[in-house]
Amino acid sequence: MKSERFKLKIAIMALGLVLAVPPVAHLAGWQLPDIAYPFLLTATGLFLAMLAKVLFHRSKGALENELEAHQRQLLQEASALNHHAMVCLTDTNAKMFHVNEKMLATLGYEASELIGKTAGHVYDGDNVELFEEIRAGLASGRPWSGETRLKHKNGSTVWTLATVIPHLDRQGNLAGSISIRNDITAAKMDVEQKDMHAALHKLWDEVYILDPQTFSYVYMNEASMARLGLSEDEYRCKSVRHGECQIDEQQFRDRIAPLLSGEVDHVNYPDVIGKTHYDVRVQKVSTFAGQPKLLVVLRDTSEQAEVERVKAELLSTISHELRTPMTSIKGAMGLLLSNAAGDLPQKARDMLSIAYRNADRLVMIINDILDIEKIAAGQMEFDLQAQPLVDVIEEAIAANEQFANRFDVTVKTHDLDAKAVASYDFGRTLQVLTNLLSNAAKFSPPGGTINVLMERKSGRIRVSVQDFGPGIPRESQKRIFERFAQVAKATNSAVASTGLGLHISRAIMEQQQGTIGLDSEEGVGSTFYIEFPAVNHELSAKEKQVGFAG
Repeated sequence: MKSERFKLKIAIMALGLVLAVPPVAHLAGWQLPDIAYPFLLTATGLFLAMLAKVLFHRSKGALENELEAHQRQLLQEASALNHHAMVCLTDTNAKMFHVNEKMLATLGYEASELIGKTAGHVYDGDNVELFEEIRAGLASGRPWSGETRLKHKNGSTVWTLATVIPHLDRQGNLAGSISIRNDITAAKMDVEQKDMHAALHKLWDEVYILDPQTFSYVYMNEASMARLGLSEDEYRCKSVRHGECQIDEQQFRDRIAPLLSGEVDHVNYPDVIGKTHYDVRVQKVSTFAGQPKLLVVLRDTSEQAEVERVKAELLSTISHELRTPMTSIKGAMGLLLSNAAGDLPQKARDMLSIAYRNADRLVMIINDILDIEKIAAGQMEFDLQAQPLVDVIEEAIAANEQFANRFDVTVKTHDLDAKAVASYDFGRTLQVLTNLLSNAAKFSPPGGTINVLMERKSGRIRVSVQDFGPGIPRESQKRIFERFAQVAKATNSAVASTGLGLHISRAIMEQQQGTIGLDSEEGVGSTFYIEFPAVNHELSAKEKQVGFAG
């Protein structure tokens, strides 16, 4: 570079001498030949071009020197802070050209992973917008101070208290910046922990915070420590697997598996720990540093469980006492309607029919209540046998034929497979299908059709009951299998519902290792389905005959 500049200066001096010839000749009274003038003009042009090149190189060099000087100045200023703070230097394009060791160690990066990238690369989540805001202020010459969230290489959050100072060139344009940061993550976590513990410590419910990997205890409130007989120092070295915690670790892990996999945001389930009934709620929470934890809340429901038990016993007793006389009353009215006591006037027959239907509904409610209590007490008996599902389907359709006629609907079957065998209780499964068919009839339009379908899916057999009624609102679908659940539109039905049928059906299916579910869309209709594990069962000739007879 220096040799080129020297040659350029020699050439300019030579051209200067050539250009000096005309004025010297004029002073001396010499007459230059005409051929000399074109050479002089060319020399003049070359002189001006070389002069412009010299000036350009000087301007460019001055600018480069100024930028280098700015960066040297920033580095000198940063060196004094290297041991006390995180320091980052950026150029005019906000790209990092220096990151000190303290910042690299705090964020877990190598220098090569950050140099050349914009400073926004290390900002966490929505704090990227803050980076743009800071950048806009620096361009106006304004320094910035405040808290920022940076992103550690492992994905966790690092809280910093930052000061960002702009460096401007002579024209007032942003030439770079220096940011000085202190890691305040520990202080943030300490404040967060104290605030959280203060809120949770006096709650009556037992509260635990666990590490999601090891299930070790990070925190217990007073109620938890009192039940387990542990001090704060003692519980910190224990996990749910320790005996005094009285929690089955594998069972706990299985129950919260959907939470750990991200399928749900919380898990709720009833449990008995020791002899105490609890409602358990588990959900994921994050600390200020972005570390995931499990928040477990145990609510003692023993008193509520006792109240429910007493209420259930009373209800069961009343139901038992009511069923016998109601059955007799219904039977007597049935005999009267069949003219066992002679012909009845039409008006009396109409009134008796109303009474008979309501007695029938009351008997149904009593039976549903008794079934609920049997299920809750584990007293409902099941006679599970491997048999064709087509048998119980055809029996259910035949049993509900009059009910379907009453609502002017037709039941059609599709793809029934006589070889599809499952292990199930015939009577209880008939009860489930009867419930699904009667519901479909009630909600189908007059002249409508109910489809009963069978299909195999991944080693399971699904039986579906499809109607083309009004469908079930999405908000009602979540609780349709709960006790006394009622769909709003059901109140307009010609036949009322107890709201227990689907709840009982779900319990019956679960007791048979089966499942029940639905697909529904408002204005289109609903499809309720039950599923059983398929059984590889070779039927005898007699069983085959029974299966096809239906």
